[in-house]
Amino acid sequence: MGLNEQWAQRIMDKGADFVHFIDLSMLPAEMTEGYPCAVLFGKALSRTYIGTLRASLEPKQKEMNNTEHKMDMLAVKVAGWLEAEGYQSIGKLKAHQLPHKTVALRAGLGFIGKNNLLVTEEYGCALLLGKVLTTAPFVMRSEAPQVPQCGDCSCCVDVCPTGSLLGTAWTVTATREEMMIRKRCIVCLKCMVSCPFTGNYANGQLPFHGEVRK
Repeated sequence: MGLNEQWAQRIMDKGADFVHFIDLSMLPAEMTEGYPCAVLFGKALSRTYIGTLRASLEPKQKEMNNTEHKMDMLAVKVAGWLEAEGYQSIGKLKAHQLPHKTVALRAGLGFIGKNNLLVTEEYGCALLLGKVLTTAPFVMRSEAPQVPQCGDCSCCVDVCPTGSLLGTAWTVTATREEMMIRKRCIVCLKCMVSCPFTGNYANGQLPFHGEVRK
């Protein structure tokens, strides 16, 4: 078993659903602090939780917050494990320094939707990510960011109760301010669960391929 496989298994044994090893060389050093590699991992929210939100019901547990906390804590643990093996690593960066979705795009996990969230074929938007930057000699990969597949779909924009989303299609040069009015967002998660990709995941259907149409 190679280094990638060993660490992927170790991280998934602690609750992650997937692990990727990403080359960061194309990103500015101020974002990566000079680290060459990101270990990106994540956990999908349960179909039951997503179904409850889609039905406009109140979940019994705060699964979103709990999962986010678990991924954050796992990042700190993984960084510590790697440090113990002699590899410089960091599991907690300054806020907004290197967003998880920026790394996820380079992993080829999905695209950025009009809700300004990562949208994947397998889970829709229903996943939480964690990452560790490291000098460990993993076999790394990097892909060009995917073109958004939203097409004419504006489900997330239409359902937003505060008008936070502006309906702008993401590009590599788009800023968050061009896509949403952050101070209006109340984190109601309606934009996440209304996405057809998330709906497919919640219903146990096969992933979408091609553009989504209204």
